[in-house]
Amino acid sequence: MTPARKQRLKEARKWWKEQGFTDDSHILSAYRRQFNVDKVCAMRELVLLGVLSPEKQTQYKEQLAARDRKNAEKRARRDEKKSADESAFEPWQDENFFFIAGYTSGGAPYGVTWEEEAEIEAKTDTPDSMDFELPFD
Repeated sequence: MTPARKQRLKEARKWWKEQGFTDDSHILSAYRRQFNVDKVCAMRELVLLGVLSPEKQTQYKEQLAARDRKNAEKRARRDEKKSADESAFEPWQDENFFFIAGYTSGGAPYGVTWEEEAEIEAKTDTPDSMDFELPFD
C-alpha cells in the first residue's frame, strides 16, 4: 500500500464519521470529490475501510473483481499476440529481412529482404522443392 493511500485511508476514517451517510447517499461520488481519486480507487478504498453496507460492499467487490478479470484477459491477449509476433520469424529473420547475412560495424543488419525473396520466388520454377537432378552422385 502506498503512503498516499495510507494517509488517505486515515483521513477517510475521520471524514466518514463526520458525514453521517445513509444507504441512499452517493457515497462513492462524495468520496471521489473529497479525496480527488478515480472511481476504481474510491471503490477499493471504501471496501478497505469496511464502512459500506453489506450489499454495497459485496456489489463493489464484485465490480472490482470483474474489472480485474477483464484487465487480466486483456493482458493475456496482448502477451499472446506479442509472443506470436515474436515467434513469427526465425532467428535469422526480422520484419525487414528474409535472411540476415550479418551486421555492419554500426549494428545495422544486411542480407536478403522480403521483397527480394519474393522476386526470387517468382522467377524460380520450383520455389520450395528440391526435385531437380544434382550433377553428382
